[in-house]
Amino acid sequence: MSGLETALPPSSSERVTVNVDAEAAILAEAEETYQARKLGFWFWASAGWLVLLVLSAVFADLLPLKDPTATFRGVARDGPSAAHWFGADNIGHDVFSRTIYGARRSLAVATVATLVGFTVGGIVGLVSGFYRRTLDDAIVAVLDIMLAIPGLVLALALVAFFAPPGTASPTAQTVWATFALSILAVPTIARVARAQTMVWADRDFVLASRTLGTRNLRIIVREVLPNILPAMVSIAFIGLAALIVVEAALAFFGVGDVSGVSWGIMIQNGRSQVDRAPHMVLFPALFMFMTILSLNFIGDQVRTLFDVRESGI
Repeated sequence: MSGLETALPPSSSERVTVNVDAEAAILAEAEETYQARKLGFWFWASAGWLVLLVLSAVFADLLPLKDPTATFRGVARDGPSAAHWFGADNIGHDVFSRTIYGARRSLAVATVATLVGFTVGGIVGLVSGFYRRTLDDAIVAVLDIMLAIPGLVLALALVAFFAPPGTASPTAQTVWATFALSILAVPTIARVARAQTMVWADRDFVLASRTLGTRNLRIIVREVLPNILPAMVSIAFIGLAALIVVEAALAFFGVGDVSGVSWGIMIQNGRSQVDRAPHMVLFPALFMFMTILSLNFIGDQVRTLFDVRESGI
């Protein structure tokens, strides 16, 4: 040999070790991805609670519930019993039936407001994040102004001005309360949609579509929108939870239609009776707490699934 070193091929045992390590790494990554994609117990528990609550509220008239407006003699402020599962309020209303019927209005107002905010905010965010430049600057400025105003103060002002209690009809008060909540939902969803649109609009497949001369509207609808929906849905669940609280706060302050039944109205009616009949506040507040917690669990899980999907692209 002339001093040159000859590289020896790896032995069979070394090749086997490398292959085993690579296979173990692939299996570990697959297991980690599977665990991240699992919905888990709390997701299904939250979904089950929401399904049960929604079905109970929608079909409350068909369930064997007491009339939420009926007054029962001799049971005022009584605690839970076999006849009245959640007890009775200060004038003899059945708290259980009022809690179920109250979910109907609380969920309906907050859900409609979320859907309106989801639609309007999504469109605004898509347009802003896709076209950018001067239009984006103007939209961002408006969104910043809307976010700078305290949400509850804005909702109270809008409903009190356009549907003042005592003069406006219950329908008008409900409509304006829903409109006020919709305005609160728009800027948050719009900012999420804008940020996601700016990320996906720079992807190679979108740039390829632009190069081929595809119309902007088609690119937005076919390429960008499907990819930003998971993030928007995630924030919509969390936003729905927040709007339920705001709707209850409006009812608590006597703004909006206070002639019906809702969780906020029940809490407002029971706040002066907490020392004598705490169940008047406890049960509607507990239902509200479990609903908000469930919505947040589901929203977080949707966001986690979206993050896993995004990391694999």
